[in-house]
Amino acid sequence: MTDSIPEIVDHAESIRRELAIIWAAHKAVGLDGYMALYTIEGQEPWRSQQEGICHWIGPDDIETAIEHINRYYNDGKLPNTTLLLNPIVHEKVGKNEYKPIGSGIFWGTALTLGVAKLQEDQKQRIDWLGVRNSVITRGDNPKSGLKMIGFSKEILKPAAEHPEHSVVSGCRDLYELTDIQSDHYWNFYMLSGLNYLCTHGMFNHPHINDVLPKDLLNASPEEIVKASQVDVQTSIDSNQCWNAYDRHHTLYVRFGQDPKDIPHNNRFYDLCARDLHLFDRTGPMRKVGSDETFEFVVNGLIPRGAVTLLAAAGGTGKSSIAHQLCVYAAIDWDEGEEKPKWLGQDINYDFCKSGICVYFSGEDGPAIINARGELFDPLHRANRLQFHRTEFQDKEITFSEYLTELQKMPEVPIVVIDPARKYLTGDENDADVVSEFFEAIEEFAIKKRSAMVVVHHLQKGARPTNSREVLDELRGSQVFIDRARVVIGMCRDEKHTIVGLAKNNIPPNLGMVTEERVFARNPKNLQLIWLPGEEGVRRDTLTPEEIEALEAEAFKRELEETQKGN
Repeated sequence: MTDSIPEIVDHAESIRRELAIIWAAHKAVGLDGYMALYTIEGQEPWRSQQEGICHWIGPDDIETAIEHINRYYNDGKLPNTTLLLNPIVHEKVGKNEYKPIGSGIFWGTALTLGVAKLQEDQKQRIDWLGVRNSVITRGDNPKSGLKMIGFSKEILKPAAEHPEHSVVSGCRDLYELTDIQSDHYWNFYMLSGLNYLCTHGMFNHPHINDVLPKDLLNASPEEIVKASQVDVQTSIDSNQCWNAYDRHHTLYVRFGQDPKDIPHNNRFYDLCARDLHLFDRTGPMRKVGSDETFEFVVNGLIPRGAVTLLAAAGGTGKSSIAHQLCVYAAIDWDEGEEKPKWLGQDINYDFCKSGICVYFSGEDGPAIINARGELFDPLHRANRLQFHRTEFQDKEITFSEYLTELQKMPEVPIVVIDPARKYLTGDENDADVVSEFFEAIEEFAIKKRSAMVVVHHLQKGARPTNSREVLDELRGSQVFIDRARVVIGMCRDEKHTIVGLAKNNIPPNLGMVTEERVFARNPKNLQLIWLPGEEGVRRDTLTPEEIEALEAEAFKRELEETQKGN
């Protein structure tokens, strides 16, 4: 056996509190009687030096229970006989006869076997039920299972469908919802603070307080139970849905946990051959959560989870406004403080307030970066802004590999790559090279829900007169245009700077900016000032009112022609 023995600080203190909480749960639903401390007959799955032990304990026998445990447990030294708990309350009907009545708790034990570790979604499904739970450890694996305790609002009868196990309704459901395969152990209740030696190693749940939220750590057993009671039927219903949806976490989240919806939901799933990949591409978008909700970092200009290309000729100011966006997003603004806009549009600071904004500066060195930073952030408040050059801290890795390392940061609302050609692995005219670049930044955008802003140059001598002409003057492969979700084009018109969407494949009802905007540049602080009123807007398209008038006129003509035909 290679598992090390976890250090137990005070198993008696944990067991004392645990038994008190369980008895409080039984009393909360009107139960009183006896529970059993026992060892199984045989050595599978639990190893015991002494088999078949059984000690009956009442609510007032907690100290006696601890004495029994210490006697067989040998104070944690092997070989041991570690006592399990049967949490079902029994009524004494004879000298040595006890009849099961019910329980105020339902429970489950799920152990990850071999080298497997507990996954986030496995615990998450139990958390959503309101069932108290925390991780079980095994040797050097701190996430080798789950201990689960549900405090019931009513008496739970022994489960007739599992007569061979001492369980109640809801126990099996908790175990199945974890999707952890350890059928030998699910029905057993392991006391916290003890090392349990079994067929698959040495498992331990350190302390009963680990299953409690912080606000209940110092609460009485009665207060803990009152704050933790849940409806066991919710667990039963959730498990029914979990199995009905083929144990796909994505479907479980999308469809919900109401069994009445199973026939309706499965109809569409069946039509797609119960293939999750095909199902994801069928029908209208479902209201399933933020991962499928279109959101902006800058309203109408820069979407989250996508790549935006910021393209202009040299000297137009594209690096300055990209740097400015990072600075604004990286400041911890005070509540109620007026926050700046970017190119006339609101920045969604809620998406940026807790993450690191990343700026890759491939051309401008520290002197220029620091000088611009003084202009945009004279009070030095942009503490969540992280700068990188092209050397990646002397690591012998590619840009793609470095982005993978950056994914370990919890939140990255904005990444600016300035300019693109400095971070390519080859010629910017090579479609394969540019595609490899976009694969890396798109993967980062999707995984981190980040706005990826790629600064890109135009061909030498290019002089576009509007934002749409920028597309025709882009340097490099057509891939730059094809793969970007949005292309913001910038150009100069004498003393003014023109900014608009050169490409946009986002539906207009999501609020994309449709007109070109005219800005004056303040050379002292590099700010672009949007001109007021009609002076600040250039249009080469019809207004919504003009389009509506044309549609009304066309409808009128069609109606007149139909009437003539009749």
